[in-house]
Amino acid sequence: MKGTVKRIVFSGDFLRPSVAELRPTQHENILWLAQLLETPLRMATGLPCQTVHWDNNWLNGARLDRDTVAAIYQSFWLKPSIWNWPQVFAAETLPEAVEALLLRFFEDSFVIGFELPPYLSHFLRRHGIGFVDCSLSPVRFMDDLLFEVSSSSPEITEAIRGFGVPDALIHLQAGVLSSNVAKINPHPPRPDTLLVILQTSHDKVVIENGRFVTALDHVERLEEIAQNYTHVLIKEHPLEPQPQVRDKLLRALPNAALTQDNFYRLVSHGNLKGVAALSSSCVLEGRYFGKQGHYLIPGFSHDSFSVGLEGINVGDDVIMPDFWRDVLAPTGIELTPKDGLRLPGKPNRFRQQLRSAWGYNQIDTDIPVHWANA
Repeated sequence: MKGTVKRIVFSGDFLRPSVAELRPTQHENILWLAQLLETPLRMATGLPCQTVHWDNNWLNGARLDRDTVAAIYQSFWLKPSIWNWPQVFAAETLPEAVEALLLRFFEDSFVIGFELPPYLSHFLRRHGIGFVDCSLSPVRFMDDLLFEVSSSSPEITEAIRGFGVPDALIHLQAGVLSSNVAKINPHPPRPDTLLVILQTSHDKVVIENGRFVTALDHVERLEEIAQNYTHVLIKEHPLEPQPQVRDKLLRALPNAALTQDNFYRLVSHGNLKGVAALSSSCVLEGRYFGKQGHYLIPGFSHDSFSVGLEGINVGDDVIMPDFWRDVLAPTGIELTPKDGLRLPGKPNRFRQQLRSAWGYNQIDTDIPVHWANA
């Protein structure tokens, strides 16, 4: 890190547009993280906190608007659109004017990111600006969502490791959670089944060689995998069905059928033996339930997009001031004394705030709601 840190800046992928039009997609996530962590960070550091995000509504305190984002894309000689976003996302260098703009946004700061993109992490490293990235962990079946926390600094990484959720605890949770399959299971998978997970079309994890791909781009690999199983179940993404992909896979894969059953119920059943997807977190999660995992994108791993040195699963420690006192100790920032202040644990705190549960609600909170409505 270079120079004195004068402020904390929250940011993320502020150049990722929507599919339909030139409007932001990550502003709410960045603002959520900023409001979640601002108080513990102020308590730990006493530093002012700011955000850098794109929002077409200036009332939300945005530093970038539609015209600024369009100008940034044009400086790459690209039309601003989701189709060109993969090239910007992976950029290792920036046009001179963009570099100067970002330096005004981030100089003299320490950055806390929500899923920092490579173009921003490369920029921060070039200028010796330290960062901690807080991405949502691909493990989403604990009592609450976990963060995959990483940093550009070996010393900070070591401090984060002290708060890591043990892998054995995740295995234990998977074992307990799998008991759900013993009750009310009218459509169990057939013996020796492979579950194929389809994904959304425009996520960073389906970028390969600078473009978006689908399972059809790797259908031959999927056919090879399917040969080791007797049956295949295909599960579409609930937010984005892809009939063309689905129908071609149904024809290409032997003994294939569709399923709408809950992923965690499926993966808990002994008849299901493997999980395959381009890059879905379901592949990693399935391994905790004893299933064989198959990524279709060559070389992909669950930490392929970790921008720090190592992604470490951390729970609600991130909202405690002492976490940040320990993590920021190597930076030279003047910190307040540790006080042991800690909020009581609360299941689903982050799920409820984000309004996202990735199907976990169906085997957890939906059950008492059903009782109440019965």
